Amino acid sequence: MRQRAIATLMGTAMAALLSTSLMAQDVSYDYDRSVDFTKLKTYAWVPGTNLSDELNHKRIVDAIDAQMAMKDLVKVDSGTSADVLIAYQTAFDKNLEINGFSTGWAGYRFGRTGSARVEEVVVGRLAVVVIDAKTHALLWRGIATRDVDANASPEKRDKNINKAAEKLFKKYPPTSHPPID
Repeated sequence: MRQRAIATLMGTAMAALLSTSLMAQDVSYDYDRSVDFTKLKTYAWVPGTNLSDELNHKRIVDAIDAQMAMKDLVKVDSGTSADVLIAYQTAFDKNLEINGFSTGWAGYRFGRTGSARVEEVVVGRLAVVVIDAKTHALLWRGIATRDVDANASPEKRDKNINKAAEKLFKKYPPTSHPPID
């Protein structure tokens, strides 16, 4: 009986750990290694594939503006001269999440029972690009991916978007490296 209780506890702990890791944000970034990012001081917004949801659009723009301010970049109007242009793009995909549970340690012939549940999960992707205002060359790109909770409260949405922006800009500006020959 004690072994069954331990097995159940271990199964529950593993399921909790797995669901926690699935909710984590995956972040990646890339940049032009020949650019001296310390010389970039101003930015302006340009349209990307923005959300049609005005509330979440504003959350994303505000979160990115806050990160840019923390990196000592000053926002200017799009009609004025900026060092870089900023845009964001969003995409949503659907994945399947399978959760299973089994009771007992017996082999398949000895009364072992279990169940599995398959759920459709919406995965959101936020990409932010930094573009040279003069040449329109891509200088930096960051992408955050995470499961989306459609029932999240406004406070939780704020928190998730701010956390994604913080993680995206954690390595911005990148340390400059000499060009690769």
